[in-house]
Amino acid sequence: NPCAVVIRRSTHEHLGCYDPGNTYTPDWELYKRIASFYDWWYEGDILARYREHDNNMTSELILSGAQATSIRLGIEISESYLPAEHCAAITAKARNHYFNYCLNHMVIPLKTGNLAGAFRLLQEALKIDPSPQAVEKLFTWLTQAEAAPLRDEIASKLRSIMLNHSSESFYFAYP
Repeated sequence: NPCAVVIRRSTHEHLGCYDPGNTYTPDWELYKRIASFYDWWYEGDILARYREHDNNMTSELILSGAQATSIRLGIEISESYLPAEHCAAITAKARNHYFNYCLNHMVIPLKTGNLAGAFRLLQEALKIDPSPQAVEKLFTWLTQAEAAPLRDEIASKLRSIMLNHSSESFYFAYP
């Protein structure tokens, strides 16, 4: 992400500002919106620097798995203004890319023992890309040693559902 961006007032007046409800990707969504209507200028030289630290909003969102919700919403919002002839292809690529992003980042909450955050990230990843190919990638990822705590949690939840024979069980699939 660029650390400094200059946007004309007329652009904000035409397209709006950052979405205050989007806690993780408000800049990304705004930049996509602007790029759909205007040209951009990129200055490759380093003009400003900023420090990174672990005690920031981004780190909290990553540990809780909440960043994926904002990513999914950013993808869904952009569908409304992308050119119709490219929308499906761009959206499919974004969904695939960010599903993989979620898989790669799932290890972060797992390393801190935050199963709830990892589970939330997994759920959002499947909302981002529910395709059979994505589910296959997820199953492959779950076989890795680093995924063991999450794999065990999923197995425990499935056993609990099966033992309770509740309406949330898999029995609905059988007549």
